[in-house]
Amino acid sequence: MSEFKNKIALVTGAGNGIGRATAVALSIKGAKVIVTDINKTSGKQTVDQILSDGGKAKFYQLDVSNSEQIKNVIQNIFKEQGSIDFAVNNAGVGGKLEGIHNLNIKDWSNTININLTGVFCCLQAQIQCMLKKRFGRIVNVASMAGIKGVGGGSAYSASKHGVLGLTKSASIEYGAHNIRVNAVCPGFIETDMIKKIPIKILEFSTHINPMKRIGNTKEVADTIVWLLSNESSFVNGSSMSIDGGYGNV
Repeated sequence: MSEFKNKIALVTGAGNGIGRATAVALSIKGAKVIVTDINKTSGKQTVDQILSDGGKAKFYQLDVSNSEQIKNVIQNIFKEQGSIDFAVNNAGVGGKLEGIHNLNIKDWSNTININLTGVFCCLQAQIQCMLKKRFGRIVNVASMAGIKGVGGGSAYSASKHGVLGLTKSASIEYGAHNIRVNAVCPGFIETDMIKKIPIKILEFSTHINPMKRIGNTKEVADTIVWLLSNESSFVNGSSMSIDGGYGNV
């Protein structure tokens, strides 16, 4: 029997892209997937896709820029579902592409609030629930930009570096409580977010990538599921690159 069978798996930003692919992958493994997204329409589309394939899923609307809403929604999920066994903190934004000298403080704050503070608040609420069961597996979705600097993307890069710091700190604090926390660092992946990147940058990145292509969401989702599974039982506080080797160039 799958270790995910009938367990509760929460995915933020599951309305599309990596979040949707991860929600689907977890449902295939037998988990009941809690789909959360700020967009009710896309979130419910993910639920419908899972249900049509014979899986189990439920939608909760969640805006990760709202710390109080995060706390209330996750508490309600735990109360209504009886557990939160697995969590994937994926919701995020690309932020505005702008040089540091021109970046508006509001744009900086918005990116940090969603990508870093949002992950912190989700992580905090999830761990509070998991401590009650003395079991939990969490994966935070960072980025290649959390390892390397990004010209014109300082806020995004800083937020993703912060996510890796959170991941490492949480792994130290809660490993003894049977709660593992890891992160993934996707490179250029076929999602809506990539559409905002200038085509010249994408073409150059693909050219220098050892695998000569852009990744797909299933490749990221499958890695996330592995990190949540018993197959990675001694992996804790790790940040796994999923970039085709781009980070080594």
